[in-house]
Amino acid sequence: MSEDLDARLIAELQQDGRASYSDLAARVGAPRAAVSNRVQALLDTGAVEIVAVAHPQLLGLTSLAHVSVAVSGPADDVVTALCATDASVFVSAVSGAYDLVAELRVSSDRELYDALAHLRAQRRVRAVNTLLYTDVVTSVFMPQGPLRSDVHVNDTDLRLIELLERDGRMSFVELARRVGMSPSAARARVSRLVGSRALHIAAVVRRGTGSGRPALGAGLNLGGNDERVTGFLAALPGVEFVARTVGRFDLVFTLGADSTTRLHRVTEQIKALDEVRGLTTWAHLEVFKEHYSRGIARTGS
Repeated sequence: MSEDLDARLIAELQQDGRASYSDLAARVGAPRAAVSNRVQALLDTGAVEIVAVAHPQLLGLTSLAHVSVAVSGPADDVVTALCATDASVFVSAVSGAYDLVAELRVSSDRELYDALAHLRAQRRVRAVNTLLYTDVVTSVFMPQGPLRSDVHVNDTDLRLIELLERDGRMSFVELARRVGMSPSAARARVSRLVGSRALHIAAVVRRGTGSGRPALGAGLNLGGNDERVTGFLAALPGVEFVARTVGRFDLVFTLGADSTTRLHRVTEQIKALDEVRGLTTWAHLEVFKEHYSRGIARTGS
């Protein structure tokens, strides 16, 4: 019973990492005390972390890519190289034709090329296959849609973002104390940042903590218009990421679940869609890096 409650709570916190215990209790249909205890247990064990992620455009990151890496022999040195670069926000060991996958976020196509060249130069790297994101349809790891053109952030906003990157559920009282303003003013600032899509605060499931929650990555080849498929994927419980891509797949997505049985059932539903011509999957075996925050240049107050 607690595993089912955990799954529902994680799903809600991936939509709104700062949702109150009362709101969460109403959404999942459980007593507030039980919700409070389960959320705190998830946070204390490290299975879930609530973090704030600034919009990539706010960080000047306009080139995003999914990279699959095939390695000859042990992958330790390649993992170390990938984790050490600021370009990578996610690095995972996977099953299937490739040994590792990574997500890179950089400021230009030239910077992406240089990052890939550095990766290819690693001694054990046998092959690198890159997918460029043309459109992130949905993601629990970043704000949705383009950054609003009227967004302007000052040093106080940046300080709030930095604090929330470390603890997405930090109280408004504590945030206010840290930046020198009233709690109501801190609440208004955070609400403005979230509402303008400059910031997204959500739960991130830490796969390497023994949480037992499997995750599946997948690439889709499509025939015809992709709108029905992207809509279907975005509405699926457990879907953490969907993006349109240029490369060997038309779409890539990540699906988390409470069991491999659930993952299998969902992939069978996806394969039954008329537009789907091919589905390639890989299991995330161990996540070595999952850090979506990068420093924001201060431009003034």
